[in-house]
Amino acid sequence: MRFLPTFVLAAGLIVPAAFAQTAAPAAAASPACNGAFAIIRVSDIKPDSSIDKFLAAVAAQKSWYAAHVPADKIFVSRIRDRGASDYSTTEAITYHFYGGGPEPKHDADFGAFVQLFSDSSIIKATYFTCIPAGMVPAN
Repeated sequence: MRFLPTFVLAAGLIVPAAFAQTAAPAAAASPACNGAFAIIRVSDIKPDSSIDKFLAAVAAQKSWYAAHVPADKIFVSRIRDRGASDYSTTEAITYHFYGGGPEPKHDADFGAFVQLFSDSSIIKATYFTCIPAGMVPAN
């Protein structure tokens, strides 16, 4: 008789887990995050481009997301060259904080800012992170 309660308990745990995986596979694949998910990218500016073109790509990305997913926040962080009194013109870091909800359909304007990034930079590293609650800056 001990087998039946154990079986019922196990079935009670397995069925909701299976349903959750079917209903929301993306959420099931992500670990818990008490805050906001973010993508942080370190990019090298291409030698035949400029930091200004890269910053224009960031501005276009920020504008697109503001129009389609206002809760998302996008920032660029300029890197200070060690020993120099200015910022790097060959490297930058971008932050994309996700506000939640589904990714909207990508249109021509989305493709345009992606092309600006492609023309001006190469992604050196990408990090998918969880930013603690209360730490996401306002736009």
